Amino acid sequence: MKKVIKGAVYNTMTAKKICEQRATEASHEKGAYLNQLKQLYKTKSGKYFFYIENEFSTYIDVSNDDLNPKYELQDVMEQKIIPISYEAAIRFASEVIVSDPNEKETIGTFFPRLIDDSNEGDKKIQKKIYLSEKASWYLEMMLLESEETNSSFIENLISEQYRKLYKQGIIQNDPYDEMNEN
Repeated sequence: MKKVIKGAVYNTMTAKKICEQRATEASHEKGAYLNQLKQLYKTKSGKYFFYIENEFSTYIDVSNDDLNPKYELQDVMEQKIIPISYEAAIRFASEVIVSDPNEKETIGTFFPRLIDDSNEGDKKIQKKIYLSEKASWYLEMMLLESEETNSSFIENLISEQYRKLYKQGIIQNDPYDEMNEN
């Protein structure tokens, strides 16, 4: 499903699905039992949204006759997309982890703060990056002056820049709660 809301495109085909939750409950506004699928997605631009699919049975006018309507019980499906904040996304993801611990690793790739590992984000992952010749040369020259590796040097640069942007208020989220301790 694709929807444009306030100029932003939300598309379940191009966004990354983080997790989902299924529920069956009585819905007073629908007047029926509702089977709901709620999926959390993240767009390429970093926006979060819910894709919600509601299925329920209700009486529908099948005759299109205003004076003498004929109603039949039919199954109805309602689909919608709702943009949400980072905080709402993390709350939903934490609920999913509680109900299904098998989702913890997948959700942790999007929300590292939800993982209770003792290494606090020190687990190494492989990323492929490309540098210009000039940047590669600068990196080599800086490494000659220090005892760091390519990986540790780049990791420190990224962490320092993140802290700087966080202190300036440009970045709002601290996935590891490091900045709150200082």
